Amino acid sequence: MSTITRTLLIVTVITSIGTVLLWQATGGDYYTKFEVVEQVKTPIDPDDPLAATGFYENDSVVETVRREEFRFGLLPTPSGLIDRHVFAVLSIAGPLWALTIISLLIDVKRRRNNM
Repeated sequence: MSTITRTLLIVTVITSIGTVLLWQATGGDYYTKFEVVEQVKTPIDPDDPLAATGFYENDSVVETVRREEFRFGLLPTPSGLIDRHVFAVLSIAGPLWALTIISLLIDVKRRRNNM
């Protein structure tokens, strides 16, 4: 294995581990997000006229909430060619793995030709 291939393999493995750790540290979502939409249970307002009639089955109501929060995903979700959602584990580690595999195949071919 050539020095370039060995260095490329080391960089690829370190980058892959780093992106997977970042993915887990930011929530482990499948897709890259900059805004999180969640459903949160909130207590019922006692002044709500529907609460007095027994409209709600539980003691809480589900409300949809949007928060600005970064989630690094496994897969990118770009809406165009240049978009901030393009960065993900696959879009960063994938090309490095492709270069590493091509470099390894070139090394194997060179060794076979030298024999």
